[in-house]
Amino acid sequence: MKKLLPLIFVSLIATVGCNSGGSDKKKEVEIAEVHHIKPKDVATYIENFKMQNQALNLEFKGADYNISLIDFDMDKNIILAKFDLGVVYIGFDFDTEEPINSLTVLEATNINDLENSVTASYSATDLSINEQGDNFIYAGDLIDAQSNGLFNVNLTFNESLISGGNSELTVEDNIALLNGTLGSKTYIQINKLINQNPSIKTIKFISIDGSVNDAINMHTGRSIRNAQLTTYMPSDGEAYSGGVDLFVSGYKRKYEIGGKLGVHAWCCEAGKPADQLGKDHPGHGAQLTYFRELLGNDLGPEFYFFTINAASFDDEHIMTKAELDKYKLITD
Repeated sequence: MKKLLPLIFVSLIATVGCNSGGSDKKKEVEIAEVHHIKPKDVATYIENFKMQNQALNLEFKGADYNISLIDFDMDKNIILAKFDLGVVYIGFDFDTEEPINSLTVLEATNINDLENSVTASYSATDLSINEQGDNFIYAGDLIDAQSNGLFNVNLTFNESLISGGNSELTVEDNIALLNGTLGSKTYIQINKLINQNPSIKTIKFISIDGSVNDAINMHTGRSIRNAQLTTYMPSDGEAYSGGVDLFVSGYKRKYEIGGKLGVHAWCCEAGKPADQLGKDHPGHGAQLTYFRELLGNDLGPEFYFFTINAASFDDEHIMTKAELDKYKLITD
């Protein structure tokens, strides 16, 4: 079984170029490119993601359902997914990256209002849990909380449930609207937009809480920049963490007063958050490469180090208009 969170929360250690002295003249030193996923490997990575994502399945009451991410809680060790009839709470230990023998299925008429819309509840803590290739498989019987009846369940999931994120990209009035948590699905959505809707040149950020897969998120940003798309933060929009990384990728960047761009440090490398690592630590390599591409060799690193020192990994700093101007995040 591959690690469920291989590139989401852990930075890849890589070598970064350094200066050398010995001359009165400054020597131009090539800056090493660092990537969590090498550009030449992105297509293969996405194909593997698609294969894993197709394996996600909930077999319940004799029917098969696709499942997709709603959210996860690393403190409570729960992954929350949705399916056609409601939601699934999957027990998972994020510290050990191992499944927990706990599964709950809620049937609901409105998954956005579970408190008032649940029509049935089923749960179990004595399921069999097996590992087959990339997949974890939970199997057994769930108990109906009302009737005590037993209902057979078989759940298959893997790392793609989380690393895919849950973003939605829709088109309205010739503008693409981006919403949700960024991940591998976002990369697929953005590239589909570019290839199938070349007339659409603007991505409007609605509400983006961050990225669950920074490794692919940076390549999503490169796709946006290469296609010369405009990123647009409206007055009632918001983007945090990896959402800001994606906003910066716009060939042009439009911002309206009131829009929220929130930054913070990432966590962790060798048990330390990004703001506690030295500036020359190789853990910064991929992000520095990315921001150099977007903002230049000088401003890119300046902005990156600003973001990780603006707030701790468990907090958020909303950038001021002065800060947006200082780092040239607004072009329109």
